[in-house]
Amino acid sequence: MRRSPNIYLWCCHDNVSGIPKKTRLPVLRWLTLLIVVVIVALFSSPAGASTPYGLYNVNGHHLFLACAGTGQPTVLLENGLGSDFTSWGPVNYLAGDLKTEVCSYDRYGVGSSDHPPASSPPRTVDQAVIDLHTLVQVARVRGPYVLAGTSMGGLIDREYARRFPNDVVGMVLLDSAPDDWDLYTGAETFTSNESINVAAASAALRRSDQFGDKPLIVIQAGDDSTVQAAWASNKSDFKSYWGSRQRALSRISSNSILVIAPGVPHDLITVLPMGLSVNAMRLVVAAVHEGTRLPACVLTPLPAHGAKCL
Repeated sequence: MRRSPNIYLWCCHDNVSGIPKKTRLPVLRWLTLLIVVVIVALFSSPAGASTPYGLYNVNGHHLFLACAGTGQPTVLLENGLGSDFTSWGPVNYLAGDLKTEVCSYDRYGVGSSDHPPASSPPRTVDQAVIDLHTLVQVARVRGPYVLAGTSMGGLIDREYARRFPNDVVGMVLLDSAPDDWDLYTGAETFTSNESINVAAASAALRRSDQFGDKPLIVIQAGDDSTVQAAWASNKSDFKSYWGSRQRALSRISSNSILVIAPGVPHDLITVLPMGLSVNAMRLVVAAVHEGTRLPACVLTPLPAHGAKCL
C-alpha cells in the first residue's frame, strides 16, 4: 500500500493579478473536506487502489506529484524550463484518453515543490534525473515508463533514458532542447523561474544516446520565435539549426516518427493543436502494449490533428 503524503494547497498561477504564485491558502475545514473529496474522485483508480498525489520527501526536499489512471506502461510527463505540472492540462483527463497511468510532477524549485534557497547554485540535469528516479520509487509508481518531455524536459528525459534504459520503453519529445544547446548558445545554465545547468548531461548525451528500436515520436513546434528571442537572438541560422536537431533526435531510434506542428508556438506544444501530443503518447503506448513498431506517419491520426509528417 502506498503511503499517503501530506497534501498542500497553493495559489496562484495568475501573474497578472499580483497574487504570489506560492501563497498558502487559509482553507476552512469544510472547504478542505470538499477538496479532499474532489481529489479522491478525480485521482483514485477505478479499482480503488491508492493513486500518488501530493508532496513526497525526495533527496532531502519535497516534490509534488500527481498521478491518475491505471495500467502500464506509465506515462511520465516532464515539464519545460520553469513550468509546473499544469502545463500539460488535467492529468486525470490525459489518463482517461491514454487508458493507462499518467504522472506529472514539479521539479525542485518549481510550482508546488520545495524551492531551494536563493543562494543555491543552479540545479543540473543530472540532479533532476536522480530526483525523478527517486520520486517514482518513493511514490511506488510502477514501470516500465513512457517519457514525454517538452523543451528542457526533453533533455532531462533523454538523460533519464540513457541512465536507466531498462526502465524506459518509449518516448515522446515535444520541441525538445538539443544536446548541443549549450555549445550553440554559449550558455551552460538556463534560467526561467528555475535555473538548470545542462553541461554535464549534454556532453554525456553527445557521446552516447541510442534508443535502439524503442518507439519514439518527435514533434517540432512550427513557431520557435520565443526560443530564438530568449536564447539565440543573435543567431541568423537558428531555424535551420533547430530543425536539423529535431531531425537528429528522431534518428536516435530506428522506430520513430518526426512531425512538425505548423504555426504552433514552442510554449504551447503540449496542448496545441488539441490532441496532437496526446495522440503521439497514445501511439507510443499502443506500440509498447502490442509489441509492434510505430505505423508510418501518414497512417496515424497525427496529420488530422495538425501535424505535417517529415
